[in-house]
Amino acid sequence: MDNASENQSQKIELTEAAVQKIKSLIEEEQDKELKLRIFITGGGCSGYQYNFAFDREIEEGDILYEMGGVSLVIDPQSHLYLRGAQIDYEENLEGARFVIHNPNAGSTCSCGSSFSANCTP
Repeated sequence: MDNASENQSQKIELTEAAVQKIKSLIEEEQDKELKLRIFITGGGCSGYQYNFAFDREIEEGDILYEMGGVSLVIDPQSHLYLRGAQIDYEENLEGARFVIHNPNAGSTCSCGSSFSANCTP
């Protein structure tokens, strides 16, 4: 496991809204050991898809971010696509969801859950 001690432009950030939502979801699960895992898979209408899951384990090579009392875990391959991204949580007329503002995305689909990469991992 690597702690996220990289260059500021490479760091992944959570907004306060995202931190509060993650805390709320962890409280609902009643398991303070949970960490939010974000990972990228092939698929979606734009080529790559964002995925979110709670995980108790940290795998070899995972990158761990700790912000505002919550932990974010990202595997090394997914981290290449997420460097410099900001994870936010929005509630509006369209619904409630985590939103990733990703500087590595060349384009995103209209729902924001998939993207095409503007970088080569």
